[in-house]
Amino acid sequence: MFNILIPVDGSAGSERAVRHVVELAKFVAPMQAHVVNVQPAVTAWEVKRFLREEEIDGLHESLSEEATHAARAILDAAGISYQLHHRVGEVAETIAELAVSSGCDQIVMGTRGMGSVEGLLLGSISTKVLHLVHMPVTLVK
Repeated sequence: MFNILIPVDGSAGSERAVRHVVELAKFVAPMQAHVVNVQPAVTAWEVKRFLREEEIDGLHESLSEEATHAARAILDAAGISYQLHHRVGEVAETIAELAVSSGCDQIVMGTRGMGSVEGLLLGSISTKVLHLVHMPVTLVK
């Protein structure tokens, strides 16, 4: 079975990546998709002072559910099997770790369409993932 990891953040770019996987599934069968949304950890003491850990966890879960909604709908409509993953941590590192631990053969992810100069100055999640993994990564613009 071919395993594909699709990191999503609820953006139009991640939605295009999911649609790309749907098209890819027509040529690669059987396929198992892994949909992941990674929420950055809350480390600010100002937030932790007013919210309990359970409330922060609930917020992460809610944001992750919202961010994966479109991806789940697209995959459900296409009849593609998937596992849903919600994670909290450093985004690129968490994506790379999940790709390895889930035995993924490929990562398909959207880009935000930053220009090359802006991407070099700011860096991007997709660039970091490219450097962290030893598997094919398809970037969908």
